[in-house]
Formats: sequence, C-alpha cells, structure tokens
Amino acid sequence: MTHKIYTVITFAPVQGFIEKSRKLRDLYGSSYLLSYLSWMICNAAESKGCRVISPALPNMTQGMPNQIIIEGNFPEEDAKSAFDTAWECVTETCRKWVKENVKGEWEYTSWKRSWSLWTKYAWEFFWVQGKPNESISDVRQRLNNKKYWRDWTGINWQGESSTLSGADAIAYPRLGKNSDPRQYNYQQEKKEITAFYEALSEKLGESFIKSVGLKVPDEKISERSKEYGESFIDPDEELSVPELIKRLITHKEITDRLTERLKQFFGNNGVIFKSLSQQIKRLSEDLKPTSFTDLSRLNKNKRTGEQTQQEKFWTGWFQGDGDKAAEYLKSFANKDTEAEEITKFSTEMRKWGDDFKKLPESKTIANWRVVYAGGDDFLGVFYNRKYAVDCVNFFSRFKTDTWNEGKVESEEKKKITVSVGFVWAGPDIPQRDVLQHCRLAEKSAKSNGRDRIAFRVLFNNGNHLEWVCPWWLLEAGLLSSYRDREDNQEKPNWTHIYNDVAVLESRHAFDDKGDDNSIDIASGLFEIYFPTQTDKLKPEKWWNKYDADKKLIKTGILGDRLPYTTNNTETGELNQTKVNKAINDWIINLAKVGFHLCQESKQ
Repeated sequence: MTHKIYTVITFAPVQGFIEKSRKLRDLYGSSYLLSYLSWMICNAAESKGCRVISPALPNMTQGMPNQIIIEGNFPEEDAKSAFDTAWECVTETCRKWVKENVKGEWEYTSWKRSWSLWTKYAWEFFWVQGKPNESISDVRQRLNNKKYWRDWTGINWQGESSTLSGADAIAYPRLGKNSDPRQYNYQQEKKEITAFYEALSEKLGESFIKSVGLKVPDEKISERSKEYGESFIDPDEELSVPELIKRLITHKEITDRLTERLKQFFGNNGVIFKSLSQQIKRLSEDLKPTSFTDLSRLNKNKRTGEQTQQEKFWTGWFQGDGDKAAEYLKSFANKDTEAEEITKFSTEMRKWGDDFKKLPESKTIANWRVVYAGGDDFLGVFYNRKYAVDCVNFFSRFKTDTWNEGKVESEEKKKITVSVGFVWAGPDIPQRDVLQHCRLAEKSAKSNGRDRIAFRVLFNNGNHLEWVCPWWLLEAGLLSSYRDREDNQEKPNWTHIYNDVAVLESRHAFDDKGDDNSIDIASGLFEIYFPTQTDKLKPEKWWNKYDADKKLIKTGILGDRLPYTTNNTETGELNQTKVNKAINDWIINLAKVGFHLCQESKQ
C-alpha cells in the first residue's frame, strides 16, 4: 500500500459544453478548450513539484481528459487558480478583440459585467485530496461522491436568449444595460443584435484575409470578407457569451492573441509553451475557411435573399467510449503499482487517441474527421456523402483494425472493450439534435451489453431506427453476407428483405403467440438472406459470458441474460416471451437499418 498522497480534480459541464454546437467549428472549439483547461491544471501541478499520474503525456495538449490524478500535495487554491486563470485568458482575449475590432456606434461598457460573470461562473470545479495510505481508487470515488453535491451558480440575464441553446442571453454590446423590464423594447434590441452580428461576421472575414495574407483585389475585399466571415459566424446567428467564445477561438488572429497572452506564464522559449502554442496554431489552421469543409446544406444567401441550391447530403456521426475503464482501474487499488498501472493505461489510450485523430489523413475513405479523441472517448463525422456503405464497412472492422490496431494477441489488445453509437442523420436535422442522438446511441450500445455498436438512422422528421450488434458478429461479415433473391453479390438489393419484413409486420406474423416457436418466421428470414451466418443465431450466441472474476470474455447478441429472466438473476429461468420478442426485433431492425445503410440507391 502506498504512503503517498493523491489529488483528483475534474470540472463540469463537459457534455453540455460540447453539445451546444451548431457547426463543426463549435465542436472543434469546445473540444480544444476542454483539453486546454485540463492541460493548464496539469502544468500547474508539475510546476509545484507534483507528478501527473493521469492523463499521461501532459505535453500532448489535444484530447486531454477532464479527470486529472496527481501524486503529491497540490492545494485546491493552486489548482483552482490555474484553472480560473486559463479560462480568464480565453474570455478576456475574445472580449477585447471584439471591442477593439468591431467599432462604430457600439459602446461596450454594459456587457463587460456579463463577460465577467461568465469568466467566474461558467464552470463547476471539483477537487479532492486523499490521505496517506488512501488509494487512488478511493480518492476517485470520493470525487464522484462530491459531484453529487453541486455548487452551481446560475447567471441571471434580461433580454432575448441564444438561438443555439435557448438557455442564455444573446451576447451583444448592450447586454445588461437595460435592467428595467418596463423599458424593454424587443424590436429595437433585435435590430441592434442583427446589426452587431453582421458587423462582427464581416470583421472576422476581413481579419482572416489579413492574418493569412490572402491576396484579394480591393473591389472584392468586401465580398470576400462577408464570405469568409459567414464561415465563422452567420449574421443571423444569435449566440451567448460561451457559444461566441467557442466560435471565436477558432480564428487565427484570436488564437495568436491568446498565444501572446500566455507568454507571461511560460516564457517564449519554454518547451511547455511551445507545445501549447503549436496546438493553438493547429486549431486555427485546421479550421480556416480556405481548408475546412463544413456540412453541406441548402443555403440561403442572406445578402440577396436568393436560394442557393446545394445537393443535400446525409452525414454519419459516431461517438464511442471505452467500457468499464473505471472498474479496470479499480483492480489496481490494493497494489503498490497502482499509480504506475494507471499511468501505463492512460499512456496507451492517449497514444491511441492521438493516432486515431490522425487516421482520416491516411485512410482511403474521403470526407471524414475525428472531432476529438480523449483516449477512450471520441467523436467524429463522415460528411458530404450520399451513402453510408463506406461508413458501415469502416466499422465492420473497427474493433480489430482500429481499436486494437490490428493486434491479435490478447496481451497486445486494449485492456478494455469499446462501445460506439453511429448515427446516419438526414441533412435537415440540427446538429445539436444529432449530437444528442449520438450520445443516446452510444448509451444504447452500452445498455445492450457493451462491446458493440449501435447503428441509428435519424430521419428529417425526427423519427429513427436502431439496430445494435456485437463487434464479433459484425466482423464475421454479417452485413456483407447478405444475399438477395437474385443472389446478386456485387450489389445486393436490400429492398427484398425490407419489403418482406413490412408485409409480415402488416400481417402480425412476428407477434408473440405464447409458445417457444415464435421466432421461427424471423429466423427463417435470417436463413434465407444470410445463409452463411445461420450458426451465429444459435441460443448459445445470445448471451454475454463472464469468467470467475466477472470479466466479460464473450459478447452475446442480446447482451446480459439477467434482464430476460423471471426473477432478475443471472441463473434464473428465462422469460421466453421476452427473449422471443428481443430476437424478432433484432432481426427486424437488421433488415430495416441494413436497407437504409447498405443500399446504395437509397437516396
């Protein structure tokens, strides 16, 4: 047992901060800011002579997890000061840039108070320090318990709310000036907000042209400024202060200013500062309008009012997370090597995350990006595509080729499994809704037994279909083994099984009849259309299997047996009606989701 003292730190909100995103630019900005805040805490701990146990590789800024484990006495006031200073550098850099560059009739005195409130109260900060002989797992558990006692301060505001989240006030120069609701004039405020965002958007475009040295003819500067400015902020957008910060932090001129502001903490020649400044520079480089491809949509030209017709493309979003990482780390709780094992695991996952983030540059699949990869937690998007076939093919080998990096020996594989939610989303679905469905799909993959993927098709009307499949069955070639009635192997027609299911459902053929043979029709369809996979549907393949230490050693189609028993125990008698319905639903959803994801002539 160790006699050292450990400190565990985290902050919130994280998921909500990411989900309040309208554009890919917001996702990148929010992901970077979360990593940056974690990195600043790690740097402060090291400067005090403490050792960062996790996340490992603290000088690799991108993809930093937001739970930090530190060996040594790292006081709460020092940790909180580093965190607050890091966030204040960002907020003040953004606020001052707007004030100095968007000039004219604007008077910025009143909105400074609102920015100060967001600087002080945007985050909840959690710090717990253990006692000598207390394991890291115990300290982490106390941190989790502390998070239940929230100490959150809401920011009160008066006026119209953000069009993105609807939760906070629109950021514009007169924010907070009129505190008397009797003097509130909605039409006047709306006019001022529109004018401000038009000026801000154009200034962002103009500054971008200057900062990257683009050669634009004088007569074209105004036009190009509006064009580039709209890639940062659309004049019709009405963003809150934190939403505006996420957008501004992706602009080169603002990241340059942030870099200059951070010099006072690290010095221009420091190795740490150089690492951070490179990451900041890369953020603006990756997202500059001349290189960054955004989602394709039906656009309306705000200046002329003309409708610009673009082909509407579906997009494939995926979100994944390692399974039971916390339980894996708990297995080291009573060992002297606990800290070393956690660091080793964190190093492995962080290196994987860094490699995964670079994967789109080397893969043959076009038009996809990894938005963030914080070790075992990742989010990405396939964009500008008509069909989902190449996305499905990628995930059909994801567990072996990507997660385990092609390694087949058990000691070389990842110590934990992974669950992924994939959402094939219609072009008219707001991004914030897509992100919510991503999270729900990932949750579905975990709740259905883990170590699997949930494929979800999200239609423009908000309805969705979902099919969940364990990795081993997907990698066995289940989807590629589909054969239509003509046995067309080159371009199988999923319409056949889709229509058969529709007809059988209309005749209530799948309805449970109270006997043990009610899966006969569904399994018969499976045998017809997946003739080489019939052995995969045997009852022994339905359930998860565990070893004596309750470690998952084999994933079943339906997951854990317990929810399907009559007495809610692993060894209890099965509720056959419930099992039959689950198998029927699994085959029905396979047909429906497969039609939408594997049929190239679908759209």
